[in-house]
Amino acid sequence: MLVVDASVVIGAITTSAHPVTELLAGDDDLHAPHLLDVEVDSALARLERHAVLEPGVVEAARVLFSVLPIERHAHASIADRAWEIRNNLSTYDASYVALAEALGAALVTSDRRLAEAPGNHADVVLVTA
Repeated sequence: MLVVDASVVIGAITTSAHPVTELLAGDDDLHAPHLLDVEVDSALARLERHAVLEPGVVEAARVLFSVLPIERHAHASIADRAWEIRNNLSTYDASYVALAEALGAALVTSDRRLAEAPGNHADVVLVTA
């Protein structure tokens, strides 16, 4: 069981050779807070707006994202724990950590700051390109 954050999902859906692509295609059950959908759309829009990705690539990435078997979890179930660790992380990142803690799952991220933040009890796996 893995909790995935937006950084690894963006890497996987926009780069075929990203190290996390195989991880997402593996046998592990994937989980994320509902926040993931908004963060992925926001990141893709930013990449398109700054001409990092062509519109066709962004649309293909959105289609790929829509079929990834990631179970979403409501914020209400993790809100209190995310709030408790807000001083070490953004509230967005704290949501992923809180979910990983609640599920007893590893959190997979490409965000070094998140991976090294103090105060969480999740097993964090840092994946870099």
